[in-house]
Amino acid sequence: MSTTGTMGPSRFQQQYYPLSQWLQAPWLRLTSQLPGMPFPMSMPVPVHYIFKPKQVRLTDGNLVLDTPVPTSYLSAVDFQTGVEFEKMRYMAVTCDADQVPEGRYKLRTQVFNRQIELAVCLTVNEETPQAFCLTLHSLIKNIKYMCLAGSKSRAHRNPVWAEEDSWKKVVICIVADGRKNLNPLILRVLAAMGCWQEGVAKNQVNGHAVQAHIFEYTTQVSVDSKLRLKGRTLKNTNKYHYPPIQIVFCLKERHTKKLNSHRWFFNALCPLMEPRITLLTTAGAKIGKGSLYDLWSAFDRNPQTAGACGEIRVAKGLLWWKVLNPLIAAQIFEYKVSSVLEKPFESIFGYISVMPSALVAYRYEALLPEPISGKGPLTVYFEPDYLVFSEDHHDISEVLQYSYFSEDQILPFLVTTRPHAQYTMQYVKSAWAETELPAGIGTFLGMKRKWQNRRFFGAIYAVAHLSSIWKSGHNFFRKLWLTLEIIYIGCDTAFWFLALGNYYLVFYYMTKTLANASRITIGPTLFMLTRYFYIFLIVVVIMISMGNRPRGQSLYLFILSFIFFACIQAYILFSAGYLTFIHATEFLPYANWNSFPTVVAVFKAAGYHVLILALVCCWAVYLVSAILYGEPWHMIACFVQFLLLMPSYVSVLGVYAFCNMHEVNWGIKEPEDHEKDPLISRDAIYHASTVLMPDEHSVASSYQDAIDDLGRKKRPKSGSSVSLATPSSTSLLPTHTDSTTSLLHGNNAKVPPPQAKPKKIVSRQADIKTLQSDYYRSFRTQILLLWIVANGALVITISSDQLEPYLVLKDGSNLYVTIVVWIITVGATGRFLGSVVYLLGWIWQTIGQFKRP
Repeated sequence: MSTTGTMGPSRFQQQYYPLSQWLQAPWLRLTSQLPGMPFPMSMPVPVHYIFKPKQVRLTDGNLVLDTPVPTSYLSAVDFQTGVEFEKMRYMAVTCDADQVPEGRYKLRTQVFNRQIELAVCLTVNEETPQAFCLTLHSLIKNIKYMCLAGSKSRAHRNPVWAEEDSWKKVVICIVADGRKNLNPLILRVLAAMGCWQEGVAKNQVNGHAVQAHIFEYTTQVSVDSKLRLKGRTLKNTNKYHYPPIQIVFCLKERHTKKLNSHRWFFNALCPLMEPRITLLTTAGAKIGKGSLYDLWSAFDRNPQTAGACGEIRVAKGLLWWKVLNPLIAAQIFEYKVSSVLEKPFESIFGYISVMPSALVAYRYEALLPEPISGKGPLTVYFEPDYLVFSEDHHDISEVLQYSYFSEDQILPFLVTTRPHAQYTMQYVKSAWAETELPAGIGTFLGMKRKWQNRRFFGAIYAVAHLSSIWKSGHNFFRKLWLTLEIIYIGCDTAFWFLALGNYYLVFYYMTKTLANASRITIGPTLFMLTRYFYIFLIVVVIMISMGNRPRGQSLYLFILSFIFFACIQAYILFSAGYLTFIHATEFLPYANWNSFPTVVAVFKAAGYHVLILALVCCWAVYLVSAILYGEPWHMIACFVQFLLLMPSYVSVLGVYAFCNMHEVNWGIKEPEDHEKDPLISRDAIYHASTVLMPDEHSVASSYQDAIDDLGRKKRPKSGSSVSLATPSSTSLLPTHTDSTTSLLHGNNAKVPPPQAKPKKIVSRQADIKTLQSDYYRSFRTQILLLWIVANGALVITISSDQLEPYLVLKDGSNLYVTIVVWIITVGATGRFLGSVVYLLGWIWQTIGQFKRP
């Protein structure tokens, strides 16, 4: 075979572009001095990295590579000797996540025989590098708070973290969802930390396609949200001095969404590490200082605690300038109410219905399957993922049994009701994570649709499996206590299911009473117009919500809907106040204000005084609880915005959620056809393989390029994913071709023909996906019809002329409206009492911690 162009110094060298060159000119990705390559040698191209063939002995049949890190990196850190500091470890996984423990794969924690106390799972999908670095840097600072020798943190009072090498007990597992979906700059960030090297990852081993690429390294530097490298200052300062951080970077080959990423963490990595506590977070969340220790401490204090979550805070900007956006202000108020009332209230019962995905931890032992049955919380949790990636037949009618619609909210219930166990959930007030909230109508609707459906179906799942509580290992009083909580959650869910009809009835009777008032001349006309306008508005919202993502014209209609419902809410509040004023003034000439019973009688005589009382009580509950928790500012800055947008939560968000519940399957996706990239070495055998590895100079150049990319102020605008055209250009690695094998083993070596592209075959998985899609839409239609019929029947029944005489009270108010308002008041008061009990327990616990030596 003849070559084209001029031969270089070595016939075995292959030269490639770096990743930055790939992005600028992907069609010029590869040049070589070897025969049979797609581009001639005369092409004028820059050369940066050199890859040389290397004979590697497989470890138990698995490809494991130990590559040295650049000397420029080691010279700037404290720990410079030792395998985990001098070399990065790469492992190519060619099996499914569940088969990793049986595939004789080993992580460094196993090799070093380390006991892992805390394993953190950081999932990355298509987030920006800034969001990824924000979360990773906050995690590293938390580990520094716990593990840095000489620090005076609370963690060092605990003997577990007081040891000098306590950093060996924490591992950060970064699970990236899809090689092609990952932002290339994130790889540069990891390269600057020593956790990734260009050209090391491989596509196939022994003819088996690689499913995931696992990189391991113990780094001593970090990159903050502004992409500035931290930790390379000298050792005499502690400002940017970090302890060693064990990082496992798992880069999935395919984009299979978040549920599959959790399966790689729990079923592939955790069995190899065997951590005591696992923590889940997502890229974009800033973990608060000391939050990791506070969550771990909750498990350490109580062996029955199997799950814990922290507070989700909202990034408000400098001087709370983001509050100027009413959507963000309403969400801030909602999140604060959840952290001050709902989470503490549920925590005293021992079961938290909604665990935030940005900061939630579980005891790993509580998630493991039963030794006899082989089933556990994770098997049910991962059922949607198994249905997609398994070739076994599944009856699609069992979709609810597999809890597709409740998503990750069933995991706390499965752990709490585990047979022969007494596990509970706990809310940790001192642990928190800060996230960015959507500021636009479109993203806001999408997030709230997903959240409301998760909560709704999670509550249905808990109510439907109420008997599981009595099959658990809890004592009688705990079972009774949990049963009462589930009943409360069920009633709250039913009330939310009928919220649209209830809100319309409140609007109907308030406007009708105002129309019949003697001082309103245009009252009847105004009542008729507002009534039909409200019904028309609901119909419009349903029409624009049916399977449509808010964009273009529909986006403006949603914005107008929010504005109109805010006006309706202001009209209802005005009606309640004005009616109370009208009726109260009728008794003013005869009232004896020195007598308290007389004042009460005058107030009772006012129409719809109960509504005013309920609003005052709810506002007082929110205000007093916020003051007790030391966070009253959201009541001042966000209460009015939330009050005006509250009907939109019912009439717009509720409608949109029910109309689009068929898209709630967040964790599953149809498997992509795996690319048939060339083999690493066509002569590969079970014991050894020939791979292309970067030389020492290329490793140093790649590291310096990564540092330079992070320091670059202006970067080309690009999407969060890399789109590469040809199969050969989609590799993270330099691909090994047939001609290379020929040169490695002589010109007489037989070269097998290149693999042909597999034909597309309609598999059973495709059929199952079609059935799933049809079932989701059919189920959506059934639930939507049930919801419309239930709310319509409620409105027609309560507002009928035949029933109206029986619902009118002596003071002119309506009995049904009074009942609804009292239900809201009693619910808010109950949550307030629960939050007070939790706060007292938290204060007592904090005092006990200070008393400890």
